Amino acid sequence: IVAIDPEDARDHDDAVWAEADEDPANAGGWKAIVAIADVSFYVRPKSEIDREARRRGNSVYFPDRVVPMLPEILSADVCSLKEGEDRAALACHLVIGKDGSLKSWRFTRAVVRIAANLAYEEAQAAIDGTLALDMTETVLKPLWGCWASLAKARDARAPLDLELPERRVVLDEKGRIMSVAPRERLDAHRLIEDYMIAANVAAAKALEGKKAPVMYRDHEPPSREKLMALKDYLETFGVPFALGQVIRPATFNHVLERIGDADFRPQVMEQVLRTQTQAYYSPANHGHFGLGLGSYAHFTSPIRRYADLIVHRSLVAAYGLGAGGLPAEDAAGMEAIGETISRLERRAMEAERDTIDRYVASFLSERVGQIMEVRITGVTNFGFFATVEGIGGDGLMPVRDLGGEYFRFDEASRTLVGEDSG
Repeated sequence: IVAIDPEDARDHDDAVWAEADEDPANAGGWKAIVAIADVSFYVRPKSEIDREARRRGNSVYFPDRVVPMLPEILSADVCSLKEGEDRAALACHLVIGKDGSLKSWRFTRAVVRIAANLAYEEAQAAIDGTLALDMTETVLKPLWGCWASLAKARDARAPLDLELPERRVVLDEKGRIMSVAPRERLDAHRLIEDYMIAANVAAAKALEGKKAPVMYRDHEPPSREKLMALKDYLETFGVPFALGQVIRPATFNHVLERIGDADFRPQVMEQVLRTQTQAYYSPANHGHFGLGLGSYAHFTSPIRRYADLIVHRSLVAAYGLGAGGLPAEDAAGMEAIGETISRLERRAMEAERDTIDRYVASFLSERVGQIMEVRITGVTNFGFFATVEGIGGDGLMPVRDLGGEYFRFDEASRTLVGEDSG
């Protein structure tokens, strides 16, 4: 069983294993285990550590540091799934069909010893044949084989796919910015993502089957008002968008397929993202629109998300796995807990985004006068907004700085039209 994480990962929540299922009733299918750090074994309800973890809601990640939800001795050591070390885990055992469907699931407590902590780049290089690893044939190739089935199920439900790059700020040992660039997205990233989604679905369905409390990860469909705004926006590019249809994630994917590699593709992706509602935590199941799933919970990151710890505790109680289960008081207060951790998540996301923006601004401040390629992201009557390609620094170019020419704002097409240049 191996953990595959970012090269700079500070904690290791999850590890994965798979092998072909020899059961004739599941020909071409797979057996898989997603082992998750058993934080509930160490952090008991109503303890001081638990109170502080709930107050924080989640870990917050900055380029130069992490503000952990749990004490670092737990998050980066005792709970973290480290190579060659025995660690407590909550294991999700899955039987997966040839088509990627979840045939069955069960949850157990376990002690796991990770065979390797691999970076995404290492796992990908091993599969691509550019890095020799002893475990490629016996461990990684079965993982990729099972993933091929999971990918079939993902493609069948057609989740929202916006291809939005994540920015990575690289600092030197003195905390100075060396570079800002989008993170490369590999098949290894998608593989782990699909295993985690399968385990999260299994956790939600397992708790439903046990009639136990569930902290769902809900993502509701876009409102009609936002859909109408998107329709108007797409019409400025000559892209049709019918509001009479049943809106599914694939609806937005088809829009992006229709425009292909047009210059305005990034703007449309950002507008589609703004059209979506914000995901949140709740004991009421409203489904996950973006993933195209009817039941979904967060189970796979209890080191850094309190919602996952709640789900772990509910599983421990439902399966009778010993101490550390969900107390009755928390089961009765799930709605309030969900509202609190949803708010804390939004706060953390804003802090992370704002910090990245500040680092990028600092990076660009040392390059004043340099010519860079930018992409216009919005137009108003007083100027246009632009972002630096590949870096993501956003800024406003006021109309008054566009020279002596008069510009008229066309609201219908969201463009500035020059008196002479057009």
